[in-house]
Amino acid sequence: MYETQLPKDWTYILNDSQCSALFCSTEDIWTRVVKEVLPNTPSVANTFCFDSPSGEPHSLATAIDHAEGKSTPVITPTPEDLAGLIYTSGTTGKPKGVELTHDNFVSNVCAVRSMAEDPKDFIRMSDRSLAFLPWAHSYGQTCELWCAVSHGGSMGICRGVPLILEDLDMIKPTVLFAVPTLYKKVYDGVQNLIGSSSPTKQKLMRAALDMGRKKKEAGGNLGLIDGLKHKVLDSLVTSKIRGRFGGNLRHGFVAGAACPKEIIDFMDDIGIPICEGYGLTETSPIIAINVPYEGGRKLGCVGKPVDGVEVVIMNPETQQPITEFGVEGEICCYGRNVMKGYYDNPEATAEVISVAPDGKSRLFHTGDIGTLDEDGFVAVTGRLKEQYKLENGKYVVPTPIEESISMSRFIAQVVVCGANRPHNVAVIVPDWVAIRAEMKIGDDVDEETLVNDKEVRGLIDEEIRVNTYNLKKYEVPKSWAFVAPFTAANNMLTPKMSIRRKIVIKTYEDIISQMYGDKPQDGDDNVYDHQAA
Repeated sequence: MYETQLPKDWTYILNDSQCSALFCSTEDIWTRVVKEVLPNTPSVANTFCFDSPSGEPHSLATAIDHAEGKSTPVITPTPEDLAGLIYTSGTTGKPKGVELTHDNFVSNVCAVRSMAEDPKDFIRMSDRSLAFLPWAHSYGQTCELWCAVSHGGSMGICRGVPLILEDLDMIKPTVLFAVPTLYKKVYDGVQNLIGSSSPTKQKLMRAALDMGRKKKEAGGNLGLIDGLKHKVLDSLVTSKIRGRFGGNLRHGFVAGAACPKEIIDFMDDIGIPICEGYGLTETSPIIAINVPYEGGRKLGCVGKPVDGVEVVIMNPETQQPITEFGVEGEICCYGRNVMKGYYDNPEATAEVISVAPDGKSRLFHTGDIGTLDEDGFVAVTGRLKEQYKLENGKYVVPTPIEESISMSRFIAQVVVCGANRPHNVAVIVPDWVAIRAEMKIGDDVDEETLVNDKEVRGLIDEEIRVNTYNLKKYEVPKSWAFVAPFTAANNMLTPKMSIRRKIVIKTYEDIISQMYGDKPQDGDDNVYDHQAA
């Protein structure tokens, strides 16, 4: 479970899993558990704390001391035995306990190795990562913990997200498992630096990024003159950007959410190839992944299915496989990576598991919309449950629209909605630091004033226009409003930092109604809604 979860969430998961022993990392968490959780979790018989000193009755060290010298029989697990329960993040309802077997995990680790010609090269024994992803989530647990350990790699444990840049410099990782947010923060930082620099520095930085792109497109083989240019520009500019990641990063991995193509292009330009992957907790989690080898990456795609996993694109209406390449449908898969089921929830399991086209395998329905191309690459285009219809009958998948808008360095978060409405609208969380720097506004001007500033609104209008130029006209929001940040504390973010769309829309339903011209409600004077230009 996550530290950021509320005690009521811990209580629900402990009761649902029928947990009998609970381990707490700190005294603070243990104290909260004793006061707010244990009175409502009758199955929990023992509770231990990692950092309590030996001698304390609830200390794990005390329990270890008491067990010294006592023999305990080892029960050898079978591949089909349950290895663990990982609970879903609950973006669409209550979390469900995903039953993952030893074979589920092992199949994913072995499948990753098979993606490289040399199984020992994908993750090397000499590789080191900086672990900041929660291991209560399948991405961090399987892809980082189990894969790194099984390959003989090592990792440093991040002290916390606020200290991640310091820890990157200290650990100097050679591989990094991250979510798009980390790479976008570096991207935004560079864009802000370019925007605030002198014309000469701007030209130098853009030339360095352009030369990085040229080297990538040339397969790393530049001519003599361009090679010298790249060497000079790299030492002056791009090597310093790589230094933000510790300076030793061979390649990075990104998953957990869609990563905009512009971010992956940028990382390529600075000399750090990013491999985007795709999967769900229910698939252990890897279904497909890009790899840093020739023919192994395709930007805009999440990679090829890993060894032993078959991907099928299904027609959501007919529930028949789509055999044409590039045609959208629901992404489904079957293989050893598919979960045993949802713990003590056969109804929910039956909703996502059917019979595969081979007539015998268990086919998992991801709920994601996507395509499979002629080269075997999978692309994800949205979520079936997020898709909605406008009043004019046109279908909208909001995720790609939000990705486009959030590429603005002045926009931190965005949610687009418009179900059964004449057009789309958006609620936007601004990046006030970037806006202040761009418009040279001091801290003496409060955010309420900025919300109503015409130049600020014009800046956001222009950013939306520029970043949605390649979208269909009906997809672009016609109105938007500034709102407060989406956080785990206000329950608008999951522990893995995914936006809880339904909660955001419910929370700001009055503001959304105002943007459509419905009767305004009291109490929303601090939020400005604006007709997009």
